[in-house]
Amino acid sequence: MNGTDLVVVGSGVAGLYAALTAAVRGLDVTLLTKDKLADSNSWYAQGGLSAVGPAGAAAGDSIASHVADTLTAGAHLNDADAVAIMCSTAWGHVTRLIEAGAQFDTDASGAFALGLEAAHAHPRILHAGGDATGKGLAGALINACRTQQAAGRLQIREHAFVTELLTEANPLARAQRDPAAMVTGVRVLGPDGGSEELRARAVLLATGGTGQLFAATTNPLGATGDGAALAYRAGAALADAEFIQFHPTLVSPGGFMVSEAVRGEGAVLIDGHGERFMVKVHPDAELAPRDVVARAIHAVRAQGGTVHLDARGVEATHGPGFLARRFPSITAELAKLGYDLTAEPVPVTPAAHYWMGGVLTNDTGATTLPGLYAAGEAACTGVHGANRLASNSLLEGLVFAWRTVVNLPANPLDAAAAGPATSSRDTNLIMTHPAGDAGDADDDASRARGTALQEMELPALQALAQAHLGVERTADGLRTALAQLARWHVTTQDRASRERANLLELAKLIATAALNRENSLGAHYRSDAPEAPQRLNGHLPRYAQVPATTNLNLRISSLV
Repeated sequence: MNGTDLVVVGSGVAGLYAALTAAVRGLDVTLLTKDKLADSNSWYAQGGLSAVGPAGAAAGDSIASHVADTLTAGAHLNDADAVAIMCSTAWGHVTRLIEAGAQFDTDASGAFALGLEAAHAHPRILHAGGDATGKGLAGALINACRTQQAAGRLQIREHAFVTELLTEANPLARAQRDPAAMVTGVRVLGPDGGSEELRARAVLLATGGTGQLFAATTNPLGATGDGAALAYRAGAALADAEFIQFHPTLVSPGGFMVSEAVRGEGAVLIDGHGERFMVKVHPDAELAPRDVVARAIHAVRAQGGTVHLDARGVEATHGPGFLARRFPSITAELAKLGYDLTAEPVPVTPAAHYWMGGVLTNDTGATTLPGLYAAGEAACTGVHGANRLASNSLLEGLVFAWRTVVNLPANPLDAAAAGPATSSRDTNLIMTHPAGDAGDADDDASRARGTALQEMELPALQALAQAHLGVERTADGLRTALAQLARWHVTTQDRASRERANLLELAKLIATAALNRENSLGAHYRSDAPEAPQRLNGHLPRYAQVPATTNLNLRISSLV
């Protein structure tokens, strides 16, 4: 096949790290991003990077503890083997980041400053620039990638929006409607509106999540689920779509997220009467898992109350100027909005933050389509389970982007023979088609198809998602959402319309998955079905969706 060895789509830490790793290893690699390199969710990440290093181990932390915390936060829906890989290799990637130019915060003695965040048993969170870890890590990786570009070992193309995955017949296909396609490149929409094809031996999607599906979100404008939608339309499986994490503390009004690390330093949540309420909800109070905190805030607000983040005690304990030194970016951004953490509680609300679902992969990034790989938030490795542990997202993106590149086969069909070997000791992955599994929603959709389709505008979709796909869900609400989603379509022309189409596609999959999971687990909470799921043959069920044109009997091995 003519073309490059690897096309990487997306410039968050997963995409940058993959491109850098590939270039250093001598692969012919092209990095595409739809905006500028710095326009990514990673860049804006305030939180840190979780990793157990020598100092943490000496203080009583352990890789086993990091694994246990990850599994607990994920309600044990995690792929335990992938979690073990991530946690055990974390410190090696910290070392590689430092070699690439990253600088992590240190204390007065010169040792790494380790922070504590929700659901972590020990301080193990590395930060850069206080509350600008994403910018610090992405900035270092961008510089390293630019160095590779200057040396002629990496092509970087900004303002290149991928509109389609190119596919060809898979010679290994054994039956009609088997996954007969293999990915051979991408179609790109350029800034001038022109379209071109780029051929590649492998395509790695690292395009981030779906945050712009919601009206209240911590995500930047570019988080429109492009990679997951591209993969699904090409025939790849998407898994765990129902699990969306809502960050508890988006400043409202204002729309700026305050990192969980502020609560890690001792800030508390208070209601309109000035009383803490989390102490009655969970033993860990403000440092309970994010889904617990988000639902507690949602409950107060649903009853007409208000919730504020109160950090005045932190400043009083540590002395004047502590919050400004520890959280310089947060302090500055809040000041622009007229808030002062040291002087007054700040109003907060839950907001869409992170999608645990995505393109189903194994632990080396392979999807159910030969030649297609995914990493970062666009991928579903199973690491996060039903709810992501704080500061594991940057780590997951790094670990599995690197594993994808170093395990790329010389021939894409070598990886296709067995399919993605997703494995777990505790879970069982069940493949479904979106149509035919959503009960009465199918009838609603059928009735909707009898009416004229309506052109969908983004605010309407965001309002619908906020109402029915948010912190709490019900079967009636999900059926209402699916019926309306079936009435909408998007006429795709420019980039903005294609982004809306991607979000509409994923909204249908998320709503269907949320309706099909008739129980509550982690970040997926059904107020009409609050009970936990029953195990099937000793395993917690996970669900993946493939298009109706794809055989459900995908070649996925070692599922139990």
